[in-house]
Amino acid sequence: MSNIFIISAPSGCGKTSLVRDISRIYDFLELTISCTTRKMRKGEIDGIDYHFVDQATFKAKINNREFIEHELVYDNYYGTTYNSIRNIVNSGNDAILEIDHKGMIKIKKQIPSAISIYILPPTLKELKNRLIDRGLDTKEVINKRISNAENELKFSRFSDFTIVNDDYDIALSSLKSLILYQKIFQNTTISRLNSYFESC
Repeated sequence: MSNIFIISAPSGCGKTSLVRDISRIYDFLELTISCTTRKMRKGEIDGIDYHFVDQATFKAKINNREFIEHELVYDNYYGTTYNSIRNIVNSGNDAILEIDHKGMIKIKKQIPSAISIYILPPTLKELKNRLIDRGLDTKEVINKRISNAENELKFSRFSDFTIVNDDYDIALSSLKSLILYQKIFQNTTISRLNSYFESC
């Protein structure tokens, strides 16, 4: 039996670290690799962190209906292809996706059995401090991210579960427990998911 896990959060809430760590802990989880038009950051690897493509390639994929969800975020496109999920599910593994709230809602509408988990910061002040400390963005971009986060946090009510990332180890332990519970008790089958993908 395969599941689809959606991990969502505003930027800076720790979803990337949580997803990478949980994928290492549970070998039945496989992270989907999204496409993006943003520039590669130091230490990132094409095909591992993202599929880095230019805008023309990305738009061609949109026209070819290759994406289950895609968004323009901070002037860059991000998208999840049908194949990135289908290939994982067909292999017998569980797919785990790291996407924003819009992508979460789009996928939940199309695949209601997907399990959505929203990561929350303890406070917006702490979120801003984390964005400053990681040193990836300008002051203007950080302020924009915080402003957007105020709105994005409202969408946590549409997720199946929420985890507050105040203490990272506790947040990771909570995520481990949630995923293991769903793995044991969820009744989503590969055939049901394949039926969905065959209809796309």
